[in-house]
Amino acid sequence: MSGFDEVKKKLIEENDKNYGAEIREEYGDEVYETTNQIISGLTEEKWKRSEELRNKAEAMLSRLAPSGDSGSPEAMEMARLHGEWASTFWENGEYSPEAHLALVQMYTEDDRFVAYYENYAKGGAAFLREAVEKYCKALMN
Repeated sequence: MSGFDEVKKKLIEENDKNYGAEIREEYGDEVYETTNQIISGLTEEKWKRSEELRNKAEAMLSRLAPSGDSGSPEAMEMARLHGEWASTFWENGEYSPEAHLALVQMYTEDDRFVAYYENYAKGGAAFLREAVEKYCKALMN
């Protein structure tokens, strides 16, 4: 098994430990298994790209959230990058504004995600949700 295969295996194991039961209960076994298949099938190049997108979006969040301007052009770019990152893990890798909105809504409802984004900026989860809402609204109009 290659080093990258080990990384993917560890990610799947951590996700299962942290969220597996919840995902199965909320979305069913099929969604859970599909997500694991997507992760297992990632190429190292696609993984590196997803990490680059995540890091850029999180750095932007740290810089932009204190301003409170979740509708700025930079905040829209942050939302776009976040959506591109998230879609790495969605079936067929296709972006869905509806799925993106559901994801960021969860970020503000689950204390674990709130805490994660608070590491980047006070109110980070709420700022990200607001920016994604504005971004998706613009896309859907």
